[in-house]
Amino acid sequence: MRRIRIVGGGLTGILAALQAYRLGARDIELYERLDCLGGVALPQVCDGREMREGCVYFGPKGDALRSLLEEHGAVFEDFDNRFGSVSPGKDGLVYSQDFGGPALDATGAQLSTLDNENLLGRIDCYEDALTGPLARYVRWHVGCAPAQLHASAAIPLAINRVFPTGISIDTITQAKQSDALADELFGIPRAMWGYASNVQASLPVDGFTGLFRQCRRALNDIGVRVYDRKLATPRAMLGEDKAEDIVIWAASPMPLFKAVGVETPKAPARKFVTHTFEIDWTGPVPFYVQNFTARGSCFRTYIYESNGSTLLTAECVAETDDAALIKEIGHMVEGFEGELAVGKKLFKTAKPRWLYHSVDTIDKLGQLRKALAAARGDRFIPGAWEAYSKGEKFAEVEANLQRTLNVQMLAQAS
Repeated sequence: MRRIRIVGGGLTGILAALQAYRLGARDIELYERLDCLGGVALPQVCDGREMREGCVYFGPKGDALRSLLEEHGAVFEDFDNRFGSVSPGKDGLVYSQDFGGPALDATGAQLSTLDNENLLGRIDCYEDALTGPLARYVRWHVGCAPAQLHASAAIPLAINRVFPTGISIDTITQAKQSDALADELFGIPRAMWGYASNVQASLPVDGFTGLFRQCRRALNDIGVRVYDRKLATPRAMLGEDKAEDIVIWAASPMPLFKAVGVETPKAPARKFVTHTFEIDWTGPVPFYVQNFTARGSCFRTYIYESNGSTLLTAECVAETDDAALIKEIGHMVEGFEGELAVGKKLFKTAKPRWLYHSVDTIDKLGQLRKALAAARGDRFIPGAWEAYSKGEKFAEVEANLQRTLNVQMLAQAS
C-alpha cells in the first residue's frame, strides 16, 4: 500500500491518520507547522486552565468520531447538553431555552421557494417579519451583505433554523412534518418538540490539551511519523517525485490555489475577539448562549469548567471595553436558570475565522477540487474544507479515504 502523507495536525488530520491505520495503512506521515498537535481546537493554558476560544463538544457514547478516539485511549465524560439563545422581540428580549437559533415573531409558517445558492436566497424564503432581523444579524456578525455569503454559512451563523414565535407549536409541527423545506428552515425548542438527539454531549476528561497529548501517544504507538514545525508546501507534497503518494490535505486549502493555477478566493475578512473571565455561576455547566439581537458586540457566551475553575468565554464581533462587555453578558444570560458574577479577566485574543464561506469561496473550492483531481486523481484527498461540523468533516474524509484505499488494494490485487 502506498505511503499516506497528511498535511495538518488538527483534529481532522489526527482522525485521518487513525482511520488510515484502521483501514490497513502502515506507512503514514503527518505534518504540522506548529510545535504541537490540535490546530484551532487546542486552547492556550493559563495557570493550568484552558482558555477555550469557542464552544467545541463531542457526541454521546457511540458517536463515530468519539469512538475512534476512544479506541486509541481518549476518555470522555458525558453531560446534559444545555444551551439557549436570545433574540429581539416586540417587547424586549426573547430567551429560548435549549434552542440555539433565533426565535422571531412570525404571522405564519409560509415559505417561498428556495431558488438561490447565496444566504440571501435562503433568508428570503421566510416572510418579511423574519427576513429583516436575520439580514441585520448577518451584517452585524460578518460585516457583509447576506448575498455575498454562500447559503451554507447559515450553519456556522446558527441561523439554519428559525423558531417562528407568535404561531402555535401545532402549526409549526404540521408544517415540518408535511414539507421538507419547512423542516429544514424552521426549528422548535427541544422540550416543545420532543427532540432528543442532542440531549447528551461529551468533553474529554483531561481537557483538550490532555486529549491531544493522548492523540500524539496513540499516533506514536501505531507508527505514524509526526513531523512538528514542518511547513508542508504544495510543491513538497505534490511534486512529481511524490506522485504515487496519497495526500490528505487537512490544513487550510489557501496555499493550494496558486500551486494549481486557480484564483484564490476572497473570503470575508473579519477578526473576532474572545475574552475569557473567571466567574461564579449557579446554572448548568457547560452552557452556551447565542445572541441574535444584532446589538452590542458579543455573539456567544460559553461557560465551562477547567481545572477546578468555572470560566466564561465571550466571543465578540468587535472590540469593546470590559465594563460594557460584562453588562452585555449579564443581559444575555439573565433569562436563563442561574446567577452569574463575573470576576477577573484571564485572556483575550483577536484573530480571523474562516467559517463563513462566500459564494466566491465555494465556487473557487470547487474549481480547486477539480484541478487537484485532474492532477492527482484519487491520490489527493481534500480535508472537507467546506464542512463546518467535526462529524461532517470526519465522515467526508473517512469516505474518501476508504474509497481511495479500496481502489489501491484492488489495483495491487490485479
